[in-house]
Amino acid sequence: MIYLVFPSSWHPSQPYLSLPALKGFLHHNGIDDVVQRDLAIELLDHLCTWEKTKPLYDRILKQARELGSKPYHTDLEREKYEKLMEAQEIIPALCDQIDAAKASLRCEEFYEIDRYMESLKIIDVWLDSILAPYYPSQLTVIGSQLRYSPYSTEEILQSFQDPNENFFLDLYREHYLPGILKEDIDIFGISITSVEQVISGLTLAYLVKQARPEIHITVGGSIFTKLVDVLEKGSPLFDFVDSFIVHEGETPLLKLVQQLRGDKDLTQVPNLVYKDKKGTVQVNRPFGKEELNALPTPDFDGLPFDLYLSPERVLPVMGSRGCYWERCAFCSIPFDHIDFHVRYAETVVQDFKNLKEKYNCRYFFFTDEALPINFLRTFAQKLVEEKVDVQWTGELKFEKSLLRDNRLELLYKSGCRKLIFGMESYNQRVLDFMQKGCPKEVIDQTVEECIRIGMGMHFYILVGFPTETREEVMDSVNFVMDNRRILESPGFSCIASQFDLEKGTPIAKDPEAFKVYDLFNPPHHDLALGFNHKVREGLTPEQATELYQEIVQKISREVMTFPHNYSLADGLLYLGYHDKEIIQERLASLVV
Repeated sequence: MIYLVFPSSWHPSQPYLSLPALKGFLHHNGIDDVVQRDLAIELLDHLCTWEKTKPLYDRILKQARELGSKPYHTDLEREKYEKLMEAQEIIPALCDQIDAAKASLRCEEFYEIDRYMESLKIIDVWLDSILAPYYPSQLTVIGSQLRYSPYSTEEILQSFQDPNENFFLDLYREHYLPGILKEDIDIFGISITSVEQVISGLTLAYLVKQARPEIHITVGGSIFTKLVDVLEKGSPLFDFVDSFIVHEGETPLLKLVQQLRGDKDLTQVPNLVYKDKKGTVQVNRPFGKEELNALPTPDFDGLPFDLYLSPERVLPVMGSRGCYWERCAFCSIPFDHIDFHVRYAETVVQDFKNLKEKYNCRYFFFTDEALPINFLRTFAQKLVEEKVDVQWTGELKFEKSLLRDNRLELLYKSGCRKLIFGMESYNQRVLDFMQKGCPKEVIDQTVEECIRIGMGMHFYILVGFPTETREEVMDSVNFVMDNRRILESPGFSCIASQFDLEKGTPIAKDPEAFKVYDLFNPPHHDLALGFNHKVREGLTPEQATELYQEIVQKISREVMTFPHNYSLADGLLYLGYHDKEIIQERLASLVV
């Protein structure tokens, strides 16, 4: 059996695309014994069920008694004791509310904003309290935090020996590992796509390898795609991970299955990083990419749809991989992908129709880094022509071509309710230095057209790009904060991010050209995905951090956090639900 797992943490309102894409491809190629599990949502649901967490509450009481009886405490023990005592008060007060909070997010109450916010708050407070035995480790609705760094192999391995803080050890061993080990598994795949999944995913790999060393454990996802150079030098991670699939994974996983069940010649598996029989790390280059139009519709069968915190399904879909622009100085997308390639618009329309019919889903979220405008035009036209009743959102770049031929109206008519823009800056010098290829007037015209049509907008703003001054950062912030028409437009959201110098970016390849120098990482951070750095001009990283925190507070006062800033998928549902009548009026007024 091929057993595919998506570990904690991820946003709880929708599944991630990686496992359904792999499962669908394997089935399409005659491999039927495939199981997929979203342990991120399973674990969250488990921890937010009072009956299942009573043993954790008993542990809180026991630890509080033990620490309370000690004559003196270390600083950490004192903090933990305070957390345990606080949890003793909070948990009895919330134990009758936690199950109802989950249920409210799975029904019509989701659309009552006060109840929505209250339910999420209850869940976050509950998680913070019920995991008090593992303090200072924390789990929230959308993330986890441990003292051990996911950027350090040394600290990751240390976390495997610390059940007092790595709560994944206890939770996996008690609730998930026994069931997994009962299965007849020959290949165990783990998708690690975010930094927060590194320790949870590798902890699971470690436990499975300890119990069943004969199982081939393979890890895929964008994180280790960025770390091929580190793995190639040799890594202790190979003690419990047999292989890593980097870049795109459908054909590599299929070939891995075929070779492990056949000739066992791993040299024939593209994009694979592994140790050969001599213990030497091999990297199967050149890295290959998928023929996107040969990929089947993703297969979500087996995922626990009833556990996601959403009243309706919002499914992820893919129209392209990589980015057609590939020039932004801060972006590592070209480093992650071999090159840009796109799926036929007709094929994606068929994906929508297949998923709508099979899973009774009307809402879709494009995972593309930047949807190509020509693709969007053809895709939207096909949806309209074939009368596919769906609502969707996706990310794209500000482009002049988007303003031609009433294309935004066509997108709205096809069901697009919100566009996610990587604006980054509203200062022309900074935009040019970023190599965004975007005149400010295109931003202005696009915003005006979206407001006219009623198209929702999301802006990403980058703070602290090299040479950027405080005044230039505030040009971007003020463009949003001083414009009531933007702030009051349907479902508007805006998130500021602090600049990180990532591996594989144009800046990392030529730092002096961007007034950056002295790139370094903290000791033992061998898995770092970027660099600390110094700048010759503009805000220092420390100044950027201070300004970023100021801007986040400013945005939170003006932009509705829930649901639109909290979750773009949740915001899409809100727009579809609350703007039903207005949407019909807008559609009737469109020219196209």
